[in-house]
Amino acid sequence: MRQRRRYIAFEFIGSGAGKGDIMRAISHSLLTHNPAFDRRMLKLVFHDVSSRQGLLRCEYRQVGELKAAMASTKKIGGREASLVILGVSGTLKAAKRKFLGPA
Repeated sequence: MRQRRRYIAFEFIGSGAGKGDIMRAISHSLLTHNPAFDRRMLKLVFHDVSSRQGLLRCEYRQVGELKAAMASTKKIGGREASLVILGVSGTLKAAKRKFLGPA
């Protein structure tokens, strides 16, 4: 059976960080909150450095836990930073349209 995906739109607040820094910070936060979290579906599918926005893909049952982990992230790339969740959508196209504005 096909996995049901959700896309979490977020905005990065703080000094510049790359894709790897953001994923490491989220993974670390998930590890401290729930070591048994299944990261196979977790992927940063979109990251725009200039607008400081991005989209994170996860499985539909993981949305609540992932949002909590993202909200509790206080350091990214060794610097003070945070992630503000803009919203959740079921498709990539709708997430970009609703939360990230015109591309």
